[in-house]
Parts: sequence; structure tokens; C-alpha cells
Amino acid sequence: MSSATEQGVVWDFYKPRHTHAWNMLQVAAQQLAKTAKTVDFETEYAWENLIIRLSLYRNTVKTLTNLPSVAPDAEQALSRFDAEFTQGGKNALISLRNMFEHFDDYATGAGRGPAERNLDLDPWRSIAVEEFSRGQFKILLSPSMAAANYLRSDAEAVSDKFIRWYERETAR
Repeated sequence: MSSATEQGVVWDFYKPRHTHAWNMLQVAAQQLAKTAKTVDFETEYAWENLIIRLSLYRNTVKTLTNLPSVAPDAEQALSRFDAEFTQGGKNALISLRNMFEHFDDYATGAGRGPAERNLDLDPWRSIAVEEFSRGQFKILLSPSMAAANYLRSDAEAVSDKFIRWYERETAR
């Protein structure tokens, strides 16, 4: 894909999805905060939703890597975001998301990603409003949301750069 028209189609798909994914992430964070008074099974569900929404937001921004005119900038933004979740050379966010979404594969020993069935699937989990741990992976709420805010700023800058490029290309 190299033409401005083709890239414009991808961006047109990306932009409303970006807004939706961001809004859903904010709703998930608010729901988790509402569980602060009593940490129970609802807190675990809220964490799972937040982790899935963080991952969805990341994947939505990853769409920008399909636009050659801004792909390096988008990849840099994702690397910055992923650094917050890297633990022992593994991405905790992606690992936890995969365990939630592909439980059936993990249960049969064919899980996706770096998580391991015997170490991570259900040996234990620690749940609080500010922290979720499962197996070898831990996610902290405040740094995770800060990373998401930085990713949003980076994605907006990349999107603005794309629009400037697109306008130059289509004005020719």
C-alpha cells in the first residue's frame, strides 16, 4: 500500500476506532475505580476488562504502522507504550490478555505468547484496585494509565503528521 488514497482509507477506518477504543478504556478504568471500597470478584472482572481494553487500544494504534508515511513514528509510540509492560523480557499486558482471551488454548497447553500454563494460568492471582498479578505477570493501574495517556498523545501526533502528509500528497 503506497498511494495516498489507499492510506487515506486506512486512516478513515482508524480514526473512529481510535476514539471508540480510547473511550472504552476510560470506561473500564472508571469501573475498576468503583470497586475500590470492596475488592472482590467484581474487581477481578474489572481488571480483566481493563487489560483487554488496554490491549485493544494498543492494537488500534498499531493500525498506524500500516501507513508507510508514518509507520516509524507509530512503531516508536508502541515501543514506548510496551516498555511499561515489559517484565523479564516479556510483555505482561499481551500475556495477560492472551490468557483471558485464549483460555481454551492455555488449558490444553497450546497457549499463545510467553505465558506458561503451569506457571501463569491459575496457580495464583493477587488482585487489588491498584495492582493485578497473575503468575509471573503484574500490571499496576497508575503507570498503565499513564502509559496509555502517552500513547494517546503519541498517536495524535502521528495522526496529525499523517494528515499533513496526506494533504500534501493529494494537493499535487
